[in-house]
Parts: sequence; structure tokens; C-alpha cells
Amino acid sequence: MIYKEQIKTILNEVERTRSELEQELAALPEGELFIVRHENGECYCERLPKKGNRKKERRFGITGDKEKTRALVRKKYVKKAVKIAEKDIEVLTKALDNYTPFDEQSIMTDFSRQHPRVAGYIYRDASELEEWAKNYERQKDFYDEDLTSVAGDGTLMRSRGEIVIAEKLRHYDIPYRYEASLGIPDLPYVPDFTIKRPRDGKIFYWEHFGDVNDREYMRRNDIKLDRYKEYNIVPWDNLIITYDFRENGVNVPLIEGMIHSWLL
Repeated sequence: MIYKEQIKTILNEVERTRSELEQELAALPEGELFIVRHENGECYCERLPKKGNRKKERRFGITGDKEKTRALVRKKYVKKAVKIAEKDIEVLTKALDNYTPFDEQSIMTDFSRQHPRVAGYIYRDASELEEWAKNYERQKDFYDEDLTSVAGDGTLMRSRGEIVIAEKLRHYDIPYRYEASLGIPDLPYVPDFTIKRPRDGKIFYWEHFGDVNDREYMRRNDIKLDRYKEYNIVPWDNLIITYDFRENGVNVPLIEGMIHSWLL
């Protein structure tokens, strides 16, 4: 399970952001912004707290000093952001301390050992997943002449990279649909693979892009990914993206890694 690693990644990012904010805060003016409202508008002041030889709080008018006013406004934001980051770090740290990874095998180890004949019932019905993989509407009449590769299950595909992905999915008994319609009228794209994760039935999409050295091709793919985001199909949630590189071809270990990280 990858969830713990994701929490660690988020925690590290928040800690990095907090450190940057604290460095910025140290470089901002000492005082705080104080606003005085009156009939003709607002006046801006810098309020200095009691400190050291400063026995009383002091205020200085800074209405005409845009740089100082901007710095003190920024300081308000930074101080608030630091507090939020500190709270998030506290919550994420507790989450890591209390998080327990889970999967069917580890949870049911004892049961499986005692009752091996029914241990397989832990998992979803394979026939149900196979039926899902077969019953769908595939994209029609879209550059059919490019469907020159054949997967092990007989599915016509467009590239060696897609064949590798298909074969790896079949190896791990992960059901997939190839170039299946999303059923969204306003979205004129279909993903290369639509995948149902066996352990919980969550739907994932997998796009395998060809030569990244083709700028026009990649520009069109960027537009495609932007449109996906409008419909909550996003990387690191339910969208997996891999590439072919002209120099190195298909990265099989990377494809294996994606499957282990996201789909098992």
C-alpha cells in the first residue's frame, strides 16, 4: 500500500514550505500593520511592540510608504500560513504514527492458514471482473489503420508500449478496457486503458504517450490532460501516465512499478 508514502511526501512538502515561510518572515519588517479608519478612508500604520529598551508600544504612519505597507500586508499572510503549516505538520505526523497499512493478505493471514480452502473468497469475484472487462463500447473509426499490434488476448493496439502494459496487466490478473468510451459527451477523448483495481474496484485510467520528442504531439497531449482535469481525471489520483522515449523505447521496470504502486 502506498498511502503511507504519500503522507510522508505531503509532510515533507509542508515542512519545506514552512521553512521557506519562516525564512521570509525573518526578513520582513519587525512591526505589524495597523489600520486606522476615518471619514476620508484609511490610514496605515506600523505598530512596534514593547521590546528591549522600548518600554511602550509605538506606531508610525506609513500610508505614503507603499513598500513598507506591502511588506506588512505580506507579513500578515506569512504568519497565518506558518500557523496553518504547523497545524498540518502536527496532524500529518500523528497520521504517520497511527497509520496501519492494510491489504487482504496481511489482514487475513491467520484465517487463510487455518482455512485454506476458502481463503480465495477474500478477494473479489474474478468472473465479475472479467465480465466487466469484456462488456464495454470501444472507440470506433479512430485511425484504425494504426492498430497494428496484437495483445495476448487478441486486442488490437497501436504500439509496443501499449502491448507491454496490456501483458503486464494480464500477468497480474488486472482487468482492463482498451480505448473505452468515458461516456462523457463533452469530452472527445478516450484513455488508452480503463482499469478496475481488483482489491477495491476503483477505476483508474492509463495513458501511454508515444515519442516525447514530437513537440506537436506532446502539445496535443497536454491539452488532453487539461481536459481530463475538468472531469476529475488527474495524475496521482486516478490517472497513470507513461511515455515512450525515442532513445530508450519502453521502460518495462517503470510499468511494473506503476502496477505495483497503484493497482495491486
